[in-house]
Amino acid sequence: MATHVTTVFTLTGPQDRLRQIAEERAYRTCAPDQMAWEDDTTLVMTLESGIGTSFLDHGHGLSDEYPDVSIRGMEYFDCFDDPGFAKWQGGQLVYEADLITVFGILFPTDALKNWSGCSASFWHRSPPLATAIAENCPHFDLMPLRRLAGPVPGWVETTDGFATLFLRLPSTPDAQDGVGGIFYPEIGRSTLLTGIDRFGGVARFRRQSYGQISAQCPELRDVLRGRWKASEKKRRKACQERTVLR
Repeated sequence: MATHVTTVFTLTGPQDRLRQIAEERAYRTCAPDQMAWEDDTTLVMTLESGIGTSFLDHGHGLSDEYPDVSIRGMEYFDCFDDPGFAKWQGGQLVYEADLITVFGILFPTDALKNWSGCSASFWHRSPPLATAIAENCPHFDLMPLRRLAGPVPGWVETTDGFATLFLRLPSTPDAQDGVGGIFYPEIGRSTLLTGIDRFGGVARFRRQSYGQISAQCPELRDVLRGRWKASEKKRRKACQERTVLR
């Protein structure tokens, strides 16, 4: 089965110039019904299932032909899996970055909780990627999760049935001081994410023991101890199964 690919180019410039470009690129870049006006100075072109050439090559071509407009490009597979971002200004590539997920987890979709998203990706932050996320995906914002009640004040908890995430959100929208603890109590593994920003960017992630994370996040100590002890039998069984497989 072919992999579904979506490519989006967002062009920003004078309205008359963008209308001219839309006429010139009709059926060359995409069909007219796949062009949409985000506002008077922003034209969005959406291409389904690839464009026949690589994402960057096609963007370079648009930028060379129209250096007087700003072009943002984004390409992703299926349900926004590991997307790539790029931006061209004045005919030059400003940034190019790929979002490689360190950890992804589902969040509640209950409308009563005032949280419109269904999942979050945590990724290793870099300057180009941080800029790309802020420009292309401003709705990827973890801050609304403050509305959810957590196990202790200041922390949010969610699970996908296999992993459990304890998340302390950034202290302010511009801060990069969020902390996340990922626990797989039934297999005895855990990871600490530090330096989290509002878009899910992470400064560092490393495997740590339950005890190490508990020591660094003392406010979670009682909660983590209870969860860890409750899964002791399943953890022992999983360890035995891994030994047999080896």
